[in-house]
Formats: sequence, C-alpha cells, structure tokens
Amino acid sequence: MFRELKRLGCVAYSMIFQEIRQASRLLLKNPGLTAIAGLSLAIGIGVNSALFSLTDGLLLRPLAIAQPSEVVTLVSGTNAFTGNGLSYPDYQDFRRNSRSFSANGSLSADRSGLAAFQFDTVGLAESANVQPQMRMGMLVSDNFFSALGIEPILGRAFTPDEGKISGRDAIVVLSYDQWVNQFGRGPAILGRNIRLSGIEFKVIGVMPEGFTGMDLYVHPAFYAPLTMMQRLGASAANPAANPAANPLDDRGNRFLQVKGRLRSGATREQAQAELMSIARNLEKEYPATNRNHPVLVQTEMQARFQQDPYDSALVTTLMALAGLVLLIACANVANLLLARARSRTREIAIRLAIGAGRWRLLRQLLIESALLSSIGAVLGLGFGYFGIRFFKTIPIPTDLPVSLTIQLDHRVLLFSLFTAVVCTLLFGLAPAWQAVRTDLIPALRSAGLTASSRRRTIGRDVLVIGQVALSLVLLVAAGMILDGFRKSMAMNPGFRTDHVMTMQFDTALARYTPEQSRQFYRNLVDRTRALPGVKSATLAEAVPLAPNQGAQTVIPEGYQFPKGQESASEFGEAIDESYFSTMRAPMVRGRVFNASDKAETPAVAIVNEAFAAKYWPNQDAIGKRIRLHDSKGPLVEVVGIAKTSRYLFIAEPPTPFLYLPFAQQPSSQMAVLVETNDDPATIAAPLRDVVRTLDANMPIYNSRTLSNFYQMRAVSVLLIILELVSAMGLLGLALALVGLYGLIAYSVSRRTQEIGVRMALGANRGSVVKMVLRQGLILSLVGIAIGFAASLGVRGVLTRGLIGLGTSNPAVLILVPLGLLVVTIAACYVPAHRASQVDPIRALRYE
Repeated sequence: MFRELKRLGCVAYSMIFQEIRQASRLLLKNPGLTAIAGLSLAIGIGVNSALFSLTDGLLLRPLAIAQPSEVVTLVSGTNAFTGNGLSYPDYQDFRRNSRSFSANGSLSADRSGLAAFQFDTVGLAESANVQPQMRMGMLVSDNFFSALGIEPILGRAFTPDEGKISGRDAIVVLSYDQWVNQFGRGPAILGRNIRLSGIEFKVIGVMPEGFTGMDLYVHPAFYAPLTMMQRLGASAANPAANPAANPLDDRGNRFLQVKGRLRSGATREQAQAELMSIARNLEKEYPATNRNHPVLVQTEMQARFQQDPYDSALVTTLMALAGLVLLIACANVANLLLARARSRTREIAIRLAIGAGRWRLLRQLLIESALLSSIGAVLGLGFGYFGIRFFKTIPIPTDLPVSLTIQLDHRVLLFSLFTAVVCTLLFGLAPAWQAVRTDLIPALRSAGLTASSRRRTIGRDVLVIGQVALSLVLLVAAGMILDGFRKSMAMNPGFRTDHVMTMQFDTALARYTPEQSRQFYRNLVDRTRALPGVKSATLAEAVPLAPNQGAQTVIPEGYQFPKGQESASEFGEAIDESYFSTMRAPMVRGRVFNASDKAETPAVAIVNEAFAAKYWPNQDAIGKRIRLHDSKGPLVEVVGIAKTSRYLFIAEPPTPFLYLPFAQQPSSQMAVLVETNDDPATIAAPLRDVVRTLDANMPIYNSRTLSNFYQMRAVSVLLIILELVSAMGLLGLALALVGLYGLIAYSVSRRTQEIGVRMALGANRGSVVKMVLRQGLILSLVGIAIGFAASLGVRGVLTRGLIGLGTSNPAVLILVPLGLLVVTIAACYVPAHRASQVDPIRALRYE
C-alpha cells in the first residue's frame, strides 16, 4: 500500500514537472507576451511591495517579543488620546487584582503579565570625567522583561524585589546597540558602573540584538527600573508638578504606557470586562482622580492606528492606490491571456478530442499563469528594492535615536509571494476556465469566431472598460492628493521659516531644579539677544512641526463634555513673551504674553482660533477660563487668540492649540529660536559658546536652521508623497493604455479580412479609421462613465480620511476624465491608422 502511494506520488510530481517544462517552453515561444505580461505584473507587484515595506515600518510590524499577538495595550479614558495611559498607583492596583494577564503562566502579582514603562531622555556617560551624551531609554516595571518574554543575552533582568522601593535600585540593562557601539561588545560590561543624568548605575545585563523596545521608531539605549524615576528627574512627565513630589505616588498623573500579555485561554473581551470592574471599584474608592476613567483594552494595531490616525489614513490611502495599479496590471495580463486563448482554441479542442481532461488542461493553463506571476514577482522585487531605497530618503530631522525601519526582509518577500498567488487567481483563472470550456465541434471545424470566442471578446471588452474605470479612479485620487498637498505647500504655515536658528535643551539631563531651569533659560535668552547679528530670541517648548509637541489636559469653562468624559487632551506648549513677534505668528484678538505674566500673577493663556471655535462657538473666547490637568488643577484665563497655524504636519486639519507662558508653566525641555539679520547658521557657534559659559556640561541637540528643518519635515516629505502618487497615477494610466491599445490592435488583426472587403467595396481610409476609433471610443466612454461615478465616492472617502487636504478642486473631476479621453483616443488611433493601410488584395487572401 505504501509503495503504491509512493508510486502515485512520484507520477503526480513527474506530471507536474512536465507541465512546468511545457509551460516554460510555451512562454519562451511567445517572448512578446511574456515580456509585456511580466513587466505589467512587475510594476504592480513592485509598487505594492515597496509600499508594504513603508506601511510595515510605520504601522504593521509586530513587536520583537515572544508571541506578540498575545500582547494588548491598556489606555485610560473614553478618549484614547496618545499618551493617555495609566498612573502608577492605578497600574499597581490593576496588576494585583487582574487575573486575565500572566507571564509564564503565573498569576502572582510579582510575575503578572501587566508591564508598565515610560520613555526618558538622560545624559549617559561612562564615568564622571566623560562628557555625557544624550540618550533615550525606558524606565520599566520589574516584570517588564518576563511579561514580554525577553531574556538578556548577557547577565540578567530585574528581579521582583528590585521594583518595590522608590529610588533604591540604581541598576540598568543596556540595549544591544548601545553595548556594541559605546562599550565594544565586551563581557566585562557586567558589574560596571555608568552614569545616567549624573547618577551611577550598575550594568546587570544586555538585551538581545533583535529586541529594539516597544516602539517602531524609538530604539532605547537602556532599560532602568521605573522606581528610579524621581531620582532621574523624569518628573518631566508632569512638568508643573512639585519637584519634591514623586510622580509614582500621583494617582492622577496618567503618564505610564502599559502592555499586558493575556494568559492562556483568556480573551481580550474577558480582560476588558475584568478591568472595567476593577476600574469601577477604583472610581468608588478614589472619586477625585478616577471618576469617568475606564480602562480600554486594545490590540497593538488598534493602539497604533488611534495614536497616529493621520499617518494611518495616509498609508492606507497609498496602499489602496497601489492596489488599483495591481488590479489594472492583472486586467492587462488577463486581456493578453484571453487573446492567446483565442489563438489556441484549435489546439485545446484537439487535446480534448484525444482524451485530455478539462481539469488537467485547467491545471496546465494555471501553471502558465503561475510562471508569469513568478516572473512578475521576481522583477517586482527589483522594482520594490528601488522603491524601498527611495523611501529610505525620507528625512527624520532629530538628533534623538528615532529611525524608520524600511527594508527588504522576509515579510516583504512573503507579501510579494502572496501577491503573486493572488495575481495568478485574478488574471489566470478566468481565461483558463474560458479556454477549457471550448465548444469542441465548432472549434475543430472552424478557425473563425465561435460562440466561445465571442464570449472571450466580450470578456476582453469588460476588462478594458474596467481598466479605464480604475485608471480614472486612480488619476482622480492622485489628482486630489496632489492638489491638496500643492495647496498645503503654497500655504503660509503660520510662522516664519527664514532667518531663524534653533537649538534644543533639556535641563533635566543636568539635574536642574525648576528654579535653576528657569534661571538658565532666562540667562540664555538674555545673552543670546546681546550677540552681534541677532534681532531677537525666544523660548518655546517645541519647534513648530516637530514631532514632540506637548499635550495639555484641559477643562474649558462652560463647555459640556459628552457623558462619561470630563476633560480633553489638546496640543499645547510653553512659550515666552517674545514668541509671537520673533516667529511672526499673527494674533487675531487680545494680547500676547508680557513681562508682567509671572509665577505670582494670575495665570493666563492664549488659544488659537480652532481651540476657540471648538470649545466656545459663537462666543468671545477672551476672558474665558480653562482648568489644566484635572478638576482640581489651576485655572488660566484666555487673554489672546492666535491665528491657527500648522503644528505637526503641513497638511494637517485645523488643530486646537494652547499657549502658556513659560514663567508660569516652566518646563525642563525648551528650544531657543534666534532671529538673525543674515544667514542664521552663522550664529550657531556663538550660541554654543553662550551655552558653554552658562554650563559646559549642558547637552545641546537638534541644532539647525528652521528653514532646513522645515525643508526636511514639511517640504521633503510632501515631495516624496507627491512623486509617489504621481508615479502610481502615471503607471496606472500607462497600463490601461497598453490594455486598450492591445485590444484594438487585436480586434484589427481579427477583422483584417472584413476591412479588406469594405475597402474593396469602396470604403475609404477615413471611414476605416472612424470605424476602429468608434470601437475604442465606446469602450473608453463606458469606462470613464463608470470610473467617474466611482470617483465621486472616492472623493468623499479621501475628503473624510485626509481632512488636511481641504476641499477638493472640482476641476480635477473635469480635467482628469477629459485628459483620459484624449489619451485613450490617441492610443486607439495607432491601430486605427494601421488598419486604414491594409491592402485589400492581401486582406481578401488573409486567414
């Protein structure tokens, strides 16, 4: 029995191998068809592979941990705003009382599956005599590594006892890259002391090379206990807090990010129900801080999409456009295969007549399609590689360890393989099925137009109509995006970008107290203004368009939140009194901050137009008050309304924004923006000298001109998107034109004898051209009509998804169809002109 099965298996493999050889020979005998089909598929697969790599690096790549699908994200509040995490006391309560999460199957609190962490920036030095370098790391709970299933390759991780007492355990685990780059990959690193923000930490372990932390962009250099937060000065999570207070004791300070590994058999819904029950109990016990603060359990993908909705919408749109290019390419190849099936009608009929089974013929034809897909996939990976290299030119204007991982790895290869299989089914199945359904007797008797060939002709017409419709949708979408981004680039961002030099500092790295920080920045601004060539200087918590814009929890006076919500998070920053004049940011009404706005005077604020329109529609925002942080936080009075500008992305929608005076809301992280008379780069060296005279150990980062930053952050990124969208639109159009040209040329070749008869009976060349053009024009008009209707829906989707594009230009919906009609007629004219040159005598002899 076993030998018989083995023999049958060998026979099956032999048959498949023979069919692959036969399919290869047939493709080699038709180099034109193979080249066009392979190139069409390569374009479609290459575009999708490159964009998948970008999407994977931005959103899809799973965490580099054991069983990442078991890990979920916990966020606090009904509005899952970025950074809306859990407080440390709440985290401890959830960790003690939940049973839905576990690490290594344990349900004890010491080895709970709930892990907390917080990013922190420090000055890292090998010793007290070495200049510290700015590094970003993570402060993590004691069970962080065990919950995520990560084991150090050197040394050990934290023990449960090392996460109990605040400020006691000055130990650190290094990342693999930090160990290699700064410490030479030596095993002697274990037990060695290094300095983080001036504090000695003992190195106890090194993480494996593949583990790059819990963020797709930020790769931490080290991991230290969360209980060291206060000593490291990481209370920057709440800059307005009392420096003597420990942020880990503040139940209202929700700065922690929390991940949880579901125990075996537990579902996300069960975990959600359990945590909601615990949250209700906490609300009863601590109503002042926990009222209306439920906990949501999200998948990693849900958390990423909600944290970065604009990038999510953008890459989803780009992937959809790439999908349209692939569909057009598949329709192109299907058209070619249908035409080829027509020429093989007699061959297939003969093979059926001598006993070949229809299923075997279907398999043979699908193998040919699979070989075409394989050629397209291999060539597509080449195109995809160049696309990935193009994406790697996306600039990231920061000195922080932020990187975008775009690479041709196994995930891209698997995606390309999957795409090739889908392509085989999309373009190969229908032509193959039509071919094996050939009417046997008519096909053997005649080489003319049988019922089966008529079905193929109709099928090819439908495919060409679909190509034209899809190309119109693609072009309209591309036109909308291009027009929207063009308007964004031409629009005034709301601040000046020329003649400004920027430098950023974090006094927490030098362990400054809030008073020392305030004095440092005041001295820095005063001495900078005294430098030759400086017109003015100002302080801001973040540079415009920088990704590190801060957020403020606000409760605007008189605003009624939805049921269950008591506050909102809006972007905001601390600035000094010279900000609006230095940056030429226009005010609409009210006043700017001035020297009289001090810590001991009534707290004030400036809001932008979007903030005022959102919270006080049809009212005067001047004089309104806003409570910060929570229901017991300080009240600030609105004294001015600024014009809405751009804060994170040049094409973002109108975004509410809050300005607070630095004197009343100090922060350790600030940027100095210096307006100069001449080239701002020339002030960089004198400005560094000023910093060194104030504190030689103060780290300086992100030192660049604002025009350079604006070019990298706004213009370069938009240009890359514009080039990408333009390329996809042109590729889709080219593929559709090739399909239309191929259909008309094929139709002319099949009607050669008919054309000869018409010309022999007196038809002139002009009438022949009109006859052929009429066929192409009808197909184009039907495709354009269908595509126009679909474009109206796409227009609405793009307007809602990419709000920053603004109102789409109606001219796009007029010019694109007209332009497409012109180029499709031009594509039809070539075979039409060729048909008019037919010699009637030769045509009458044509078979």
